[in-house]
Amino acid sequence: MATTGNDRVGIDIGALFCKGVRIDGQGRIIAEDYRPHHGNPAKALEQTLEVLGVKNGEKLGMTGSASALLAETLGVEKLDITRCQVEAIRKLMPGMRNIIDIGGGSVSLVQLDEKGNFLDFSTNSLCAAGTGSFLDEQAGRMGIDYSDMASFASVENPPSVAARCAVFAKSDLIHRQQEGYSKAEMWSGLCRGMTRTMFGTLLHGKPLDLPTAVIGGVALNKEVIRWMKAAYGDLINVPERPHLLAAYGAALLAEASRRDVPHPDKTTSKDIERVGNYDWPLTLEKSIYPSFDALDSYQDELGNEVRLLHWPEDGSLRGWLGIDIGSTSTKCALVDEKNRVIVDIYRKTAGDPIGATKALLRALRELAEKRGGRIEILGVGTTGSGRKMVGKVIGADAVINEISAHVAGAVSVDPGVDTIFEIGGQDSKYMHVVDGHIRDANMNYVCAAGTGSFVEEQAKKLGYRVDEVGPAVLGIKPPRTSDRCTVFMEQDVARLVQSGVSPEQALAGVMVSVVKNYLNKVVGNRYRNRQKIFFQGATARNQGLVAAFERVLGCQVVVSPYCHVMGAYGVALLTRAAMKEQGKEKSSFIGLDLEKRSISIRKETCDLCQNHCSISFADIEGMAESPSWGYMCGRDPDEKRVRVNPNDKPLRVRQRLWRETGGGVGVAEDAPVVGIPQALTTYSYLPLWMRFFNRLGFRVQLSGQTNERIRKLATNLTGAEFCFPAKIAIGHVADLATREGVDWVLVPHMVCEKLNRYTTAAKFCPYAQALPSYSRTSLELNGIDASRILSPVVDLRMGDLIQIDKLHEALGAKLGVSRMQIKRAWDEAWKAQREFERRLREEGRKFIEQARAEGKGMIVLVGRPYNNFDTGINLGLPQKIAEQGRLVIPM
Repeated sequence: MATTGNDRVGIDIGALFCKGVRIDGQGRIIAEDYRPHHGNPAKALEQTLEVLGVKNGEKLGMTGSASALLAETLGVEKLDITRCQVEAIRKLMPGMRNIIDIGGGSVSLVQLDEKGNFLDFSTNSLCAAGTGSFLDEQAGRMGIDYSDMASFASVENPPSVAARCAVFAKSDLIHRQQEGYSKAEMWSGLCRGMTRTMFGTLLHGKPLDLPTAVIGGVALNKEVIRWMKAAYGDLINVPERPHLLAAYGAALLAEASRRDVPHPDKTTSKDIERVGNYDWPLTLEKSIYPSFDALDSYQDELGNEVRLLHWPEDGSLRGWLGIDIGSTSTKCALVDEKNRVIVDIYRKTAGDPIGATKALLRALRELAEKRGGRIEILGVGTTGSGRKMVGKVIGADAVINEISAHVAGAVSVDPGVDTIFEIGGQDSKYMHVVDGHIRDANMNYVCAAGTGSFVEEQAKKLGYRVDEVGPAVLGIKPPRTSDRCTVFMEQDVARLVQSGVSPEQALAGVMVSVVKNYLNKVVGNRYRNRQKIFFQGATARNQGLVAAFERVLGCQVVVSPYCHVMGAYGVALLTRAAMKEQGKEKSSFIGLDLEKRSISIRKETCDLCQNHCSISFADIEGMAESPSWGYMCGRDPDEKRVRVNPNDKPLRVRQRLWRETGGGVGVAEDAPVVGIPQALTTYSYLPLWMRFFNRLGFRVQLSGQTNERIRKLATNLTGAEFCFPAKIAIGHVADLATREGVDWVLVPHMVCEKLNRYTTAAKFCPYAQALPSYSRTSLELNGIDASRILSPVVDLRMGDLIQIDKLHEALGAKLGVSRMQIKRAWDEAWKAQREFERRLREEGRKFIEQARAEGKGMIVLVGRPYNNFDTGINLGLPQKIAEQGRLVIPM
């Protein structure tokens, strides 16, 4: 490479990539390099310096989160990355007032003054949401690569995907898969959600109103940039080579250095001795780890891992087929009349549960053809997160939850099992079995740290395939790492690698962290057998994880040869039993040729009630009828009216009383309107406020159930991290404040309930108390008029006269009402509120007495009213509980 004495080199080593540029004396880039370091930044740096042709003594600048140790070794100063970014933008894009850097592990906002000098800085918290690694992980989970992203057409109205947390994003993507959205639609929705999260994190509810340069690796993502421009138009500017901007700035600031790159295996560690290792290596001594050998096993061209375990003498593969459609992997097991698994197949779901199922069916058919046999399917059952959708499409005879399926499979393999650990790609489960029946179960809720996907993601970052991890870590003493959450665990892994720990040691630490996270967050204080644990799920094929369980628990860990398909095995067994019990002799399965048919998913909105359910239809080639799903009320497709579930009648009665009890007062049709946000304390005190304002001569208008508009308003206006109900409340306030025909918006400071004999004090949550303050601020920061908000202080511990004075002080002059009018209205309002509460007790007793007389089971729904009764927040969960056949009574 031709170089001159005026050349400078800049290196930026971040959480995931090593970036380098060589510039000439005019500041033009004449060479560049961009490569992932897979947890070995020293090796990547050596390769980058080689590509750039760096010579000893050349001017070299280094920056980035992973550059400190290497900069010291090379004898150069580690440059502050913000300084490098500012220097680069001042040179290349003068006039910019903001720099948004979206990198692999962080996202930041740098604000500049009129001359391009540093003004202010903000960044994301420890959470990875809104960063490049967040997008990469979700893309990998959906089976999307960079060529796919480039070919996706723009989606104008993609589905909503929660991007505030990686765990919630995973859950949302699973739901979107089940609803039949395409990869392009889900990717667009994810990028939109990530963009909103990023703006919310950096702007804190303030608008972006000055020219902004977007840099970092994610600036190469056209879909993210599209959604950024959709929000702020021409204020968003992307420079050439946005991923190399920090390296370019480092080159501009470079000083003379020496070229002395350490070998990656010889990098010295400053931190590892302080961190310390466990005293024991990861070894298998007590545990039973099986051979996964089979009569025949191979991976076909579609990526199906096929195992043939038994071949019938007559060549007839006859049995019950179980299909487990998980968020990460989809698998099937064909079980014969002796309850033996004769074939099992495992593959990635890759964001397409129907496509994955079709691939399994094709692999099963091709196996039989390859060996000159035939297949007879006696019945089909589905389980896993995609069980309902796939079950509808293929005509399953049984659709069974995964806990039941996993227990059935485990008990069939070992009838004496009583403790089952199951770790899947997205979730993990604990099951306690007594006499072959489930006694207790638990799942991880919002933490992905104890799951297989976390192991796979860390392995990939460190340059390993997931099937290479087990052999790589056996015999290694693991370093101590955090087991609290994925964010801290990933940070520990990155720190270990940067301090010289080998990737194998870091992975060994991941094994122990995953085990401890699972034991702490899923098992907890629940019963477990002290001598033997049954471990299943695809992660049980990882010897390193099995060894970590054995070492931490000090007991035998039993792994079945079917560990990775245990859910499919179990659902096949349960389907056989269910068909026998129902006397069903012929399966409703569509047939193996389903994989040859085209299947398209279309969506329609059901307008029979306020739920406005999004109904998915599967149009299957050769079938006159299209299976459909998504009916929240539980109605069948051919029913033309909402199905009313008698078990949720108490919920409906409660809401009817809530709406009706405060009314009954005649108000002129042209009377002024007071809007009341249908959020937080309104779900308890609507009768009070409705009667109060009606008596004062005002009409009352509710904001309504939480919907997409309100959710979007809440997201855009929120400048801090609130709980979801508090954030949604801001959206309800904004909806009313911008609604035509609403004259005033009531947002009271609700401090405390009335004194009672059950509690010493019943103060409302600080978020509920302060709603007027932070909602008013959010509106004003975004240019929305907040002057019409009425915010009286309401402390129900105070005597009525004091409270009436407070109400008159806040409302009298604005509404033009006297203290006497307020007193009369307040007295009437409390009569309505007490009547509402009396009617609730009365109706509740009736429901309980009737259920007892009929011998009907009951479930008491305990929760905040705004969670129990807002379907936009609870996603219809109370109604789903009612579908289980018991009367649901809200408190």
